[in-house]
Amino acid sequence: GQTVCDPACGTGGFLLAAHDYLAEHHALDREQKKRLKSGLLFGVELVAGVTRLCAMNLLLHGIGGESDAELPVVSKDALAGKHGEYDMVLANPPFGKKSSVTIVNEAGEQQKESLVINRDDFWASTSNKQLNFLQHIFTILKQHGRAAVVLPDNVLFEGGAGETIRRELLKQAD
Repeated sequence: GQTVCDPACGTGGFLLAAHDYLAEHHALDREQKKRLKSGLLFGVELVAGVTRLCAMNLLLHGIGGESDAELPVVSKDALAGKHGEYDMVLANPPFGKKSSVTIVNEAGEQQKESLVINRDDFWASTSNKQLNFLQHIFTILKQHGRAAVVLPDNVLFEGGAGETIRRELLKQAD
């Protein structure tokens, strides 16, 4: 009955693994199986084409897509704000610095605009994507929620934002 989210779901690999684990390791009754197909899993993906691949992947595995249920994946920037609270978050967020947005007008002229998102629920301001996702994941966990996150080695041991986030996690999470 716990909800599972991947805020950087890509093609849905972690969501499918969570679904398969629950289906194989628990004796589910009819109602629980129905809820597993629609209502327990949720994903967010930034790139619309990848979101479509994820939706197709989930549908091919029997997840979502019933007439009374929406697909459990949406296409949007997960870091732009909270999109719910979940019991478990599984994520392999993108690595690197947040890139600027390139805007091309009708004449083909390009203009770069820096993408700035204000999050007053974050501990540190940084352009480091993995550190921002880690802060975001903390904000979408329910109380006593759990997370498994793949990050580059030593990302929390860098000075500045990494150190601030590590200290806050040690204070506020197990």
